Amino acid sequence: MVARKGQNLLAQALRLAQATGRSHQVRLNGLLRLVTRTLGPSSATLYLPDTNLNALTQRFSTLLLSSKRSCLIPYGQGCSGTAAQSRARQISTLQDLHPDEPVAADEQAWLSLPFLDGKRLVAVLSLGTKERALSPETAESVSTLGPVFALLAAGVAEFDRAGQERRNLSFLVSLGKLLSAAQATGTLLPQLAKLCTTTGFSRCAVIRLTQEETGKPRLFKSCRKELQTELAEMLRAEKSLSAPVLAGALTCNQAPLPTEIPCHALSIQLSCDGKTVGTLTFFDGPAPFSTEQVALAETVARLLSNALAVANCSERIETFTTENDQKLKELSLLYRMSNTMLSTIKLNKLIHLTLTALTSGPTPFFDRAMLFLTNERSGVLLGMLGVTRETSPPLSVPAGGGDDILSSRWDISEDDMAAQRESEFCRLVQGKRLELDGSLNIASQAVLEKRLIYIPDETGIEGDDLYPARSAALAASPLIAHGQAVGAVMVDNALTRAPISQEELRFLQLFTNQAGMAIENSMLYHKIEDANLQLSEAQENLLQKERLAAIGEMAAGIAHELKGPLVSIGGFAGRLAKKLPQETKEWEHADLIVREVLRLEGILSEILLFSKKATICYSRCNIADIVKDSLAVVAPPLEEKQITVTTKFPRQKLLLLGDGQQLKQVFINILLNALDAMDNGGKLVIQVVAADLDGKEAVSVKIADTGGGIPLEALNSIFTPFYTTKESGTGLGLPIANRIITNHGGKIQINNSPGQGVEFKVILPKHW
Repeated sequence: MVARKGQNLLAQALRLAQATGRSHQVRLNGLLRLVTRTLGPSSATLYLPDTNLNALTQRFSTLLLSSKRSCLIPYGQGCSGTAAQSRARQISTLQDLHPDEPVAADEQAWLSLPFLDGKRLVAVLSLGTKERALSPETAESVSTLGPVFALLAAGVAEFDRAGQERRNLSFLVSLGKLLSAAQATGTLLPQLAKLCTTTGFSRCAVIRLTQEETGKPRLFKSCRKELQTELAEMLRAEKSLSAPVLAGALTCNQAPLPTEIPCHALSIQLSCDGKTVGTLTFFDGPAPFSTEQVALAETVARLLSNALAVANCSERIETFTTENDQKLKELSLLYRMSNTMLSTIKLNKLIHLTLTALTSGPTPFFDRAMLFLTNERSGVLLGMLGVTRETSPPLSVPAGGGDDILSSRWDISEDDMAAQRESEFCRLVQGKRLELDGSLNIASQAVLEKRLIYIPDETGIEGDDLYPARSAALAASPLIAHGQAVGAVMVDNALTRAPISQEELRFLQLFTNQAGMAIENSMLYHKIEDANLQLSEAQENLLQKERLAAIGEMAAGIAHELKGPLVSIGGFAGRLAKKLPQETKEWEHADLIVREVLRLEGILSEILLFSKKATICYSRCNIADIVKDSLAVVAPPLEEKQITVTTKFPRQKLLLLGDGQQLKQVFINILLNALDAMDNGGKLVIQVVAADLDGKEAVSVKIADTGGGIPLEALNSIFTPFYTTKESGTGLGLPIANRIITNHGGKIQINNSPGQGVEFKVILPKHW
C-alpha cells in the first residue's frame, strides 16, 4: 500500500514537473502543495544552495509569497542548514531553527531532507508538522521525489541565470542610449543612478564626484522604496567605503553593511584623464557581489568615466568658442559623427554612415572614401564599401534629433545605401583584396603600423584600376579598437585634385578612432546576439531532451501493463482464426484482431525507441494499399458515426521505399484524430496523388475532416510529446507519426481552418 501510494505521488509529481505553459517556479510551488496535501505535513519549504557562499540563498514555501524568495542560511545553521552541511536528514525543534526558516502556527517539529546529485547538493526540503514528529513512511515517500525536485531546481537556476543575462543586456542597451545622448553632468548622473535602480541592477546607487575647485563632493543618488529607511546609514557607509578608492589605494572595494535590512555594497573608482574624479557605489542583497556582477559594475563605471570625459571635453570646447571658431566647428562635427555611429549597431549601416559623413555636404572633407576590414585568417584587407561625393546624399537628421549639433545625429535611408552599393566605384572597391604587406599598399601599412599614412600627389606612384593616373593625394587611417587595428579608411581628392590639409588629416585620424570603436562594438553586439540565439536553441533542445527522457521512463511501465492483455488477446484470437473457415466474415474479424495486436506491440516498441532514431525496415510499398488498410481498421467507428468517406486513389501504383507498418500507424493515428474531432454525419476526404519534395519524386496523402479545426493556441504544440486536448488521449499519436515521417525523409503539413476543419498532408519521397 505504501509503495502504491509512493508511485501515485511520484506520478502526480512528474505530471506537475512536466506541465507545459507554466514556469519552473509555479511548478515547484505546486509540487510543494502536493506534498503537504498528500503526505500530511503542515508546511513544505524547498531551499536552493549557493556553493560560492556555502549557504542556502533561495526558498520556495507554502507559507510565503513568491516575492519572499531570498534568504541567507549558512551551512550548519538551522534545520535546513545543518542538513545541507551533513548531507543527511535532520530533525529539529523550534529553538533550533534559523530566522529565515518560515514557521506555521502550532508547528512543533521539522524534518529537513537534502537532495544530492552524486556528491553535489542541489536542494534541501524542509517539512513542518504540528505533531511531535513526521512518520518514517512520510520521509521515505518524500525521498522518492528527490529527482523531481532536483530537476525543477536546476530549471529555476537556469531560468534565473538566463533572465539575469537578459536583464543585464537590456540594462547595458538602456545605458548605452543614455550615455550616447550629450547631456550635462548634472542631468546625466541622476538619470544614470535612477536607471541602475529601476532596471533592477542595484537596489541603491550613489555617484560621488570630487570638486577640485571647492573641495566639496557632489552626490547623485537613487534608492528603491524598501531601503529608504536605511538611506542615511547607507550614505555613511558609502563615504567610508569610497574613501580608500578616492585615495587611490583601491580601484574596487566591497563590504557588508550593518543595517537592519541585510545589504552588501560595492564601490568602484571613476577616472578621467588618468585622475580619480569620483566613485560609483552600488548596494544590493545580503550576498557578496559575484564575479559577473563586479565585472558588469566595472563596465558601467568605465562607461560612466568615458561619459564624464566626453562631458568634460564638451565643456572645454564650449570655453574655447571665442578663441577658435573653426576648431569648435570640427570638434562639434566630430561629436555629431560620434553620435551617429553610436545610433546604430547594424554594421552595414554604420559603414555607410561613416564614409558618407566624410564625403557628403556642400563642403565635403574628401572626394572619395573607401573602407577595408581586416581578415586575419586569410591575411588580407577586404574591400567593404566605396563612396564618392557624387554618390553621397545629404545626411538627414531623424525625427527628434534636434537642431543642436552636439545632440543630433545623422541618418541615411535604405534607398541611398542601395544606390551607393550599386555604383561602379563601390563594385571596384568590393572586388579589392589587399595583402597585409606594408610595402604593397598604404592601407596595409596603416593597419600594421597603427598610424595615419599620407602620400602627397607628387610621389608619382604607379596607378591601378582605382587610380588610373594616381595624380591625387592619398591618405589611409587605421580603425583602432581596444588596441587592435580592425581595418582602414582610405580617402583622396581624385575628382577635384584638391590638396589634403593637415587639419583634414588630423580630423580624419580623430574620426577613424571613433569609427573603429563603433565598428568593433557593432561586431561584438552581433556576437552577443548570436550567443543569445545559441542559448535559446540550447534551452529548446534541453526541453526536448526532458520530454524524451520522460517518455523513456514511462515506456517500461506502459509495456509491463499492456504486455499481459495483448498476449492473451492475440493468443485467443489466433486460436479462433485457426478454427474458423477462411474467407468468412468471422475469420476476417479474428484475423484483423491478430494483426492489430501485432500492430499494438509494434507501437509499444516505437514508444520505447522514441528518444532515439527508430530502425526502418525498407521495402517497396504501395501507398494506396497502406491507406486502404488504415481506413479498414477505423471503418467500424466511421460507420457507427455515419461519417461520409470520400476517397480518390490513382489508377497506377505509387510505389516508395518505406516501412509499411510504421506508415500504416501514421495514417491510423491521423484518421482516429479526425474521427474523434467530428460529430455524427461528418465528412472525411482522403486523396493519394503524386507530388514533389525538394526537387525529388514523392507521394502525397491528404486527409481532410470537418471537425472544426485545431484551436490556434494548440496549433504549435500538437507535435509535442504528451500534449493532448482529449480527456483520454496520451498525446503521443501525432509526435510518433511526425517522428516516423521524418525518419522516412518526409514532412507533415497542416492546413488549419478554425471552425471548419483541418487537412493533414503527408509527403513522402519515393527514394531518399
